[in-house]
Amino acid sequence: MSRSDQANPSSFPHWVALASLGLVLWLFFGNTVPALHEREQLISLQTELQDLHRRYDGAIRQTMLATGANKDIDFQGLLVAIDQRGLTPAELHAAYPAPSNAAPESPKGRTKP
Repeated sequence: MSRSDQANPSSFPHWVALASLGLVLWLFFGNTVPALHEREQLISLQTELQDLHRRYDGAIRQTMLATGANKDIDFQGLLVAIDQRGLTPAELHAAYPAPSNAAPESPKGRTKP
């Protein structure tokens, strides 16, 4: 080995280190930013689900104690009546969908005064 090789060192290791650093930073930020966004969405969804859970628990409690808006409805009797028809609640809901809140259309050819 001669001294000329040591006097003129190669810049190859520096470029490899910089390219590796760039790749690592790109991978880090490319995976971290979407993960943080997804985490915020999951926290928001968890808050929404906890609120729904709290509301449903309150509605169930009101139904069991016969207080609240539906105190005159016998839900057990309703389920028995659905069962006597040989349907499940899901089948009954599919057979008789809720009416839409849209305004009824006027018959064709008629005009309102």
